[in-house]
Amino acid sequence: MTTVTCVGISVWDLVLRVERFPTEPGKHRARERREVGGGVAANAAVTVAALGGHASLVSALGDDATGDRIVGDLIAHGVGTGGVRRIAGRESPLSAVFVDATGERWIVNHAGADLFDRADVPTDADFEGVDAVLADMRWPEGAVAAFDAARRRGVPAVLDCDHDPTDHPEVVAGSTHAVFSLPTLSDYVGVADPAGALEAATGITDGMPIATAGDRGVHWWEDGVHHHLPALEVEVVDTSGAGDVFHGAFALALAEGRSVADGLAWAGAAAALKCTRFGGRAGIPTRAEVERFLAERS
Repeated sequence: MTTVTCVGISVWDLVLRVERFPTEPGKHRARERREVGGGVAANAAVTVAALGGHASLVSALGDDATGDRIVGDLIAHGVGTGGVRRIAGRESPLSAVFVDATGERWIVNHAGADLFDRADVPTDADFEGVDAVLADMRWPEGAVAAFDAARRRGVPAVLDCDHDPTDHPEVVAGSTHAVFSLPTLSDYVGVADPAGALEAATGITDGMPIATAGDRGVHWWEDGVHHHLPALEVEVVDTSGAGDVFHGAFALALAEGRSVADGLAWAGAAAALKCTRFGGRAGIPTRAEVERFLAERS
């Protein structure tokens, strides 16, 4: 079975559906609620497992009840948790996620004080037998360790870069596929145009720069050429977690030996399906669902 190890944050989410985001102080009623596991790297790992891969997570949590729930949920979704560090006397990450009638979301996160500062940096033992690794920007030292391990093994090292990487350029440089959100990339390189931003990004990484643009699709730079793949049109219910699903599916596709173009198309289909379902992680599709969705659109 194809194996992907994900490194980064894991969270417990309270997801609330509201008609519209509040604009004034006061009491506001939610139409629906759901409590689910979340977090960039953790959701990517759950996606790998849902799509038929073998997934494991390297992360840091407190030694509290929230951490127990997070670990239990990961195990229930088929994710290996042997690499999750539990930090004594610290609180685990928790988020409130508000989703409006258009499917857009606001996230208020309590990340947990200095969890990653106190966690043991990943070692080679955390990456035994991997076919690809994925890391987010929440644990830069963990990402660097993951990417170093990937390069020693000659496997893809995918970066989910949805935060400004200015303070940690070594993380971007160490990846084989640096997947930015387009706004993050444009701000980082100072170029708004997708093609120009991607070309500029070739100067900051030896890997392949990629930029996701939500409902405007995904851009990437390959062999000196700018490519663009439009997004699949769906009725959007909830965008929370869609980016995490995209990155997890893309990492698995590369681990399986797919081309970048094919992997991005497959990942885009998985993310589009997620957007049609409420509840963050609860809406992650299976491999059969993604394949059926693509077949219906071919």
